Amino acid sequence: MIFVTSYDSPDLDGVACAIAYSELLNKEGKKAKAVYYGELGLEVEFVRQFTDSLSIEQYTGAFPPDSQFILVDSADPDQLEKNIIPEKVIEIIDHHPLTFTDVFVNAQKTIELVGSCATLVTERLQRENFIPSREAIIYLYSAIISNTANFKNPITTERDRSAALYLRSLVELPDDYVKEMFSSKSKLTKDNLYEVIFQDFFAKPINGKRVGIGQIEIVDLDETVTRLWDELVVTLERIRKEDKLDYIFLVGIDLYKGHTMFVSIDEESRELFSKALSVPDLKTKHTIDFIMMRKQVWPKVDAVLENRS
Repeated sequence: MIFVTSYDSPDLDGVACAIAYSELLNKEGKKAKAVYYGELGLEVEFVRQFTDSLSIEQYTGAFPPDSQFILVDSADPDQLEKNIIPEKVIEIIDHHPLTFTDVFVNAQKTIELVGSCATLVTERLQRENFIPSREAIIYLYSAIISNTANFKNPITTERDRSAALYLRSLVELPDDYVKEMFSSKSKLTKDNLYEVIFQDFFAKPINGKRVGIGQIEIVDLDETVTRLWDELVVTLERIRKEDKLDYIFLVGIDLYKGHTMFVSIDEESRELFSKALSVPDLKTKHTIDFIMMRKQVWPKVDAVLENRS
């Protein structure tokens, strides 16, 4: 059995790619299943409700001894479920600049810097002349729109636009579909704030220090942060203690306005990210007028910490 999976608690991109790519593999006569570990976010739930389908299975426990794995939207062993043995990974499809492909010695690798991994999977389907299910088409299209912030994200490429246009031509969607999808993951409250931030929070060691960066992508970012500021500080402090972090940071994306807010709750983290982002006057809440995703922040943080003695 080939298990197609992504990082723990995957976002819409990872889920979409796993669903669509497993369909292609099964069409080719390879026994494949899309699986995930952890939890799924509000955006995935929106697409699930819209399509009335979610062809990916939550997996727990160990895999059978003869299992093989294909990773989508991830090439970082630290983000994977511990039951996945790197030597059994036979293929990787990813779009992130930070990869650890040397760990996966037996994997065929497609690592290309586009806005969404769903773009790479869509291109593969096109090359194979395979049209997936309506469900998979909608998941892939939604993932590209989400990852590129409806093409406002600077990491968007023409390949992303072309893939989305192709997918959109295959399915009927309401005119307000994108607006409703973005609104679905913007419903942050005191009760779900920790869950939402933790679900899309990554931490890793860099040169002896443990760094964590969260990311939220919502509409009405400024108003939401102001309304939930006290709870946000408590949430980030809780995550820092639970994950034993030396530095913690939050990247907030406003999907409508196309700007980014950086949030830091302590002086040490603010100093690190001030250097990493080349913003000398980085504030507790600091806004820039363009989109910068977490995946663009990580290399900058790496560069600062790796150069420290």
